[in-house]
Amino acid sequence: MKKTLIVYGTRWGTAAEIAEEIARVIKEEGIDVDLVDAKKIKHYDVSPYDLVVIGSGIKMGKWTKKSLNFLKDNKSALKDKKVALFVSCGAANEEKSVAEGWEKYLKDVAAEYLEDDPVDMGLYGSVYDPEANYGLLYKITSRFMKKELEEKGLDPNKRHDYRDWDEIRSWALGLANSLKE
Repeated sequence: MKKTLIVYGTRWGTAAEIAEEIARVIKEEGIDVDLVDAKKIKHYDVSPYDLVVIGSGIKMGKWTKKSLNFLKDNKSALKDKKVALFVSCGAANEEKSVAEGWEKYLKDVAAEYLEDDPVDMGLYGSVYDPEANYGLLYKITSRFMKKELEEKGLDPNKRHDYRDWDEIRSWALGLANSLKE
């Protein structure tokens, strides 16, 4: 049976929810999946896996430290594996910043931490939640986000989920199908 490892780094749960959905879709295709929070591992043996998916939420323009450490610590072991990367970030929320998000959060990370190109990469939106209490930095950033929402005619007092779940599911299905070839 084919096996997939999904390792994710998350600060506020958005990337975790994406990783969980990717795992669910791949499992439905009859592939064994292990889902691991990067905070809970120091080293993970990737040898039994046919596909390794690594993802992260982006905060202040950076991947989570633990997910980057996983990539760095396993760089040579990932060389002979199918690897996919994904991120959840505000850059994916608007068309004008998507290209920059792809470059900075996916292509640059792949070039630095992987010896071979990933089989696929996914750039997914973030979640704006006015009720969330993620600390001072989030409060400051939220002020700018509220203003942007108001300018677009959206209610800044409501939660806005910019993740395209159909796109995420389709991406995961593509990953599963790549293992069946």
